[in-house]
Amino acid sequence: MKVAGIDVGLKFCKLAVIGDGLSYIGDYKKDELASVIAVGIDAPLSLPKTGMLRECEKKLLKLGIRLFPSGAPFFRPIVSRGMEIAEELRKEGIKVFEVYPYATRVFMGIAPNAKKKTRRGLSEIRKEIGKFVKIPELTHDEIDAVISALTVREFLLGRGFVLRGEDGEIILPRGKELISQEID
Repeated sequence: MKVAGIDVGLKFCKLAVIGDGLSYIGDYKKDELASVIAVGIDAPLSLPKTGMLRECEKKLLKLGIRLFPSGAPFFRPIVSRGMEIAEELRKEGIKVFEVYPYATRVFMGIAPNAKKKTRRGLSEIRKEIGKFVKIPELTHDEIDAVISALTVREFLLGRGFVLRGEDGEIILPRGKELISQEID
């Protein structure tokens, strides 16, 4: 099973492809997605019906996961780019999921308190990801792409769940912090 993760940015997007191991890491190129069955996109793939937050984001907040609101004006260009990429991939027959790497780090115990934009935090995260897939030295955007792919893999292997709302959904891994209660 080959899956991928995309970290969406305005100027560039990073792509990670995972099969038996990490087979590609770098700039987003559609030709690198050959034989990939599913992709996790690190960006909201819908906008809230009203207000700044979608229902699935409110559920994440209830779980103690901080986030940028998808309806915030500063974040809308990322949301638009993520939705555009998702549509392109769906047309290619690839299953697309919205993921949130920070939430995955929390649920899988991948250095949840580390700050990815510091050298030390990035090192901690890299070390913990190594328990799931061997990776070289990566930027924080590349790490988010790898974590996005890991999220999809865990979900497709039956070790994940969906936070649904009327206006969107996010997949998450069960990991170390198994959620036993229903999330309303």
